[in-house]
Amino acid sequence: MSEWAFRASDDVSDRFFVEGPFSGPDLVACFGDRFPGNSSAIVYPHQGAPYTIFWQDLNHLTLHIQDRLQLPGNPTSCGPLEHVMARLLDLHGGCPWDRAQTPLSLLPYLLDESYEAAEALVSGDHDAFRDELGDVLFQVVFHSALESPEVFEEVVRAQMEKLVRRHPHVFGGETADTADAVSRRWESLKALDAPRRAQAEWTFPSLVWAKRLSKHGVTPDSPIFQDISQMIQVYISRSQGKLEEILADAAWAVADVGRWHHQDAEWALWMRLAFASQDKDCLSRNG
Repeated sequence: MSEWAFRASDDVSDRFFVEGPFSGPDLVACFGDRFPGNSSAIVYPHQGAPYTIFWQDLNHLTLHIQDRLQLPGNPTSCGPLEHVMARLLDLHGGCPWDRAQTPLSLLPYLLDESYEAAEALVSGDHDAFRDELGDVLFQVVFHSALESPEVFEEVVRAQMEKLVRRHPHVFGGETADTADAVSRRWESLKALDAPRRAQAEWTFPSLVWAKRLSKHGVTPDSPIFQDISQMIQVYISRSQGKLEEILADAAWAVADVGRWHHQDAEWALWMRLAFASQDKDCLSRNG
């Protein structure tokens, strides 16, 4: 039905073609909803010079044998969204607000859309969840496009390579029979990756930040931390199989005690972590 073709010219570019015979209604049925109506497409007739049409006029086009239609972009996967993003960022006819954004200015939207997707998922609203996943995807495409038009492809390729690398039981000769085995192997392979050049862990929610510090052996050197940790371990040892419930109730209890004293436990922990990150004397580094 459709053909991906690579053409080398003065400007090497990827082009996406449909080759006739095709009637206009068939083209609309296959591809009509992939691009905005005022996007440009190019017709290459078997005989005659190429000419440009608007996507909204696709219904009136007939492709005869050996006629070719160059689509505005990749009609599959994220191609249509990338096309729309390029239009938004175009210096001529694009959107002034989108062009004025930077990755940092978009950071609140990246976080908000992720939380809204989580809310829709937990609430069981599947239609809203799909919509919010689209918003999260748009943030990925937006951030990539601000870097350069090629970055999204690099993001996709790097993620594909990472998944293959960390699943040797699927793409290599190893075996893994349980989810726990997969998780342990994943962490061991992750540890082989080069460390990030810079970190700004203060952007995480406080519990996530605390977990990341603890993972590196950094914990508070205080009797409160030690006593509460030991108490939680006692509950875990007495109630096998209820680990998540115990951790959840413990965290909830901390939040509730904070409420009694008109304090936000999330903010209190965040401030403790921020202070501790600059004052290593109040921390212990284990192992």
